[in-house]
Amino acid sequence: MIGVGQMDRKVELYIRSESVDSNYGGIVDVTYAASSEVVWSHIIWKGGKVNEKGEQMQNNEVVEFYCRNSGVMADANIEDYIAYDSKKYYIDVINQIDGREAYLQIITTTVTK
Repeated sequence: MIGVGQMDRKVELYIRSESVDSNYGGIVDVTYAASSEVVWSHIIWKGGKVNEKGEQMQNNEVVEFYCRNSGVMADANIEDYIAYDSKKYYIDVINQIDGREAYLQIITTTVTK
């Protein structure tokens, strides 16, 4: 359970949208638009991601965002991304946690340089 006051980081959810060619049906353009709703999150930084062989990959930064499962976050999916501290965090997994599904655990990965 996330304690009171731990969700103290302001993040932005960017929602993916795509336009489709009306003649041929293919995707023409993919754009991301920031949601207008303010999202507060608890953030946990992890080390590098571990691959299937159990080896740690050093150039990946894994970050977990914990948010309330309401508003715009209730509709978030893995095609969207989260912006925090001028970085883009692409969503890998969205888990509902707490017995009443009150919170979302969003696991993201970004490649560091």
